[in-house]
Formats: sequence, C-alpha cells, structure tokens
Amino acid sequence: MVKEIKIIWRFIDGKAGHEKQSQALINEIKKQTKCKVFEIGVKKLRHPILNILFGRYSPEGNLPCPDIAIGAGHQTHLHLLAVKRSFGAKIVVIMKPSLPLKFFDLCVIPKHDDVKEMKNIFTTQAPLVDFNRNTKKQNIGLFLIGGPSKHYYWDTKLILQKIKRISKQSKIRKFLLTTSRRTPVNFISELNNLSLNNMRVCEYSKIDDDWLDKHINKVKNIWVTNDSFSMICEALASGAHTDILDLEVKRNSKLSKEINEIKRNLRKKIAIQNEAKSVALFIKKLWF
Repeated sequence: MVKEIKIIWRFIDGKAGHEKQSQALINEIKKQTKCKVFEIGVKKLRHPILNILFGRYSPEGNLPCPDIAIGAGHQTHLHLLAVKRSFGAKIVVIMKPSLPLKFFDLCVIPKHDDVKEMKNIFTTQAPLVDFNRNTKKQNIGLFLIGGPSKHYYWDTKLILQKIKRISKQSKIRKFLLTTSRRTPVNFISELNNLSLNNMRVCEYSKIDDDWLDKHINKVKNIWVTNDSFSMICEALASGAHTDILDLEVKRNSKLSKEINEIKRNLRKKIAIQNEAKSVALFIKKLWF
C-alpha cells in the first residue's frame, strides 16, 4: 500500500545560507504533495560513519522512517548516506557535495559549478530561494551589503558613494541597510560619517537570523552588491524592484558571467526562475 503522506527528514547545519535553500525546496514540495517534515540538527548528533557501516541510524526522538532526506552543506552529507543505508530513503543533496556524486539519489547543483552531466544531477541557474511576491510592498528601500570575495574587488568608498547618491536622489525617503559576515569592520563607521538621517542600519552581528526574511518581502526597492549571487537571487525572488551595486571583477569566472547575465535580464525585465519549484516538480515526477 502506498503511503499518502510522504515523510521527509531535513538535515540542518546551522548555516543560514544552507538552511534557506533546503527550506525553499521543502516549501515547494509541500505545494506538490502531502508530506510531514522533521528537522534534524546535525551538530547535536554523533558522527554517522558507524551508522553507515552497520545500517543503524537513530537520531534523537522516535521519528517515522523517511521516504526522502534532504540536506545542504558538507556536514549533512554523511548523515544523508547513513539514512539511505539504514532506511533505503531517497537522498537529496543541495549544492555540490564533498563526496562522489554517485552516492546521492539527486544532486541539486548550480550551473557555475560545471559538473559533468549525470542522471542524478539537476542543474540550476541560481540558488534555491523562497518566492513570496504576495506581500504588500511598503515605500521603503533596502541595501544588502556584502564584502570582499574571490570574484570581486571590494571598494568601501565606491559603495558608500552609491549609497549616498541613491539615498539623496531616490523617490523613496526611508531606507534600511544590512551587512553580511564578509562586510569589512570599518564599513559601518564610515557609513555613519555620511550622516544619512533617512537610513536605519542593521548590522549582521546585531540582528536575528530571520531579520532579512521579515523585511525583504515588504520593501519596494532593493539595492544589492554584486559579490553575492545568493543575495541577488533572494532580492529578485522577493518581487521588489532590484538594482545591483557593481564592484570591479577580479576575473571572468563562471559566477561573474552568470551575474552579468542576471543584469542583462534585469534590463530586459526578464524574471528569475523559481528553481526550488522546478526541483520540487522533478522530485514529484521521480518518486511521487
């Protein structure tokens, strides 16, 4: 007898960028089929290598056997394999894993990782992000500020000039600004020197993990630095008018080319694709 409700185990590693992608996929799967999701934090669990060897995996709590297990980030990989070995569940890894691709039933990997085409590979054009475009927009602007990366030269002075110009010239009169883990320490002090009275600064280290999720779908305009592909995609998925704050490219990598393609699509008003929905539909076709 086929179970009507699918059981999904979602492994989380405490890293917001990883957890947002797996949550986006879960949200889309829920729209496609009846399922019950159990979240399992891998940091609290023992190393799963013995579970893989002996086929006995038992996380905390009396959980029903999974039909599917999903994880993002290398700390989840061995746990996924242990679940497959113990329960015969289908396992889905998001982002290129540190283990051989053939170990997983489905690998959801961005195009810029340039992996060889295989039956268990689903290639995405962008990270998996939640699409929530139904929220009523407020006349507020949001700046998403990244930091130094291997793809772009960071220039605090240039970004501050852009922020000052936008805050003075934009029809929007109220702004929020938040930083990231990579934002240089001196950025906030130099921003404060501009004395922008219409700007509320929310430093990454001083806000709750869900701050961005609460605000990104409410604002009318978003400006985001081009060093973070995931931040750009989150901004676009929110439905807000999005502009990219350009930094100088270090080298023409596959990632920088994809960001340039997004910029061209913005000029042509071509919408970003809901990759999480595409993956969920693929999973439904495969296993449901």
